[in-house]
Amino acid sequence: MQVLLVDDNENFLDTLVRYLSTFPFVKYVGRATSGEEALKLCIKLKPDLVLMDIKMPGISGFETARLMKSSENPPRILLLSFNDNPEYMLESMKSGADGYLSKSEINSGLLRQISSMFSINSGAAS
Repeated sequence: MQVLLVDDNENFLDTLVRYLSTFPFVKYVGRATSGEEALKLCIKLKPDLVLMDIKMPGISGFETARLMKSSENPPRILLLSFNDNPEYMLESMKSGADGYLSKSEINSGLLRQISSMFSINSGAAS
C-alpha cells in the first residue's frame, strides 16, 4: 500500500516515516507540509492512503480531505491530530475522511486503523 504523509511538522513526518518502515506492506511514497502541496502530490503519486494532520497553514486537513475525496478514485484518508476533541472526530467524518486518530495513539492505533480500512490481518504485522 502506498502512503502519502501530510503534516507541517517535519520532525513528526520523520518519526512517522521511521514507524511506517516497520510494516512490510507499507510503501512511503511522499510527504507534504501543506494541504495545497498534498493535493498536488495526491494527483501525481496516486497513494492508496493519506495520513494527514488537521491543523496546517493554508487549507486545513478537513478541507484538503473534502477536496481529495471529490476527485476520481480518491485515496483513503486518515486524519491525525494531537487534539482529542470529539468535534474533530465529527468534522473528520463530515469531511469524507475514512478515519480519525489522535497522534498520541499512533503506536497503539495506527496499525488497527489501517488494517480495518484495507482488510489487512494485523496479527501477523504487529
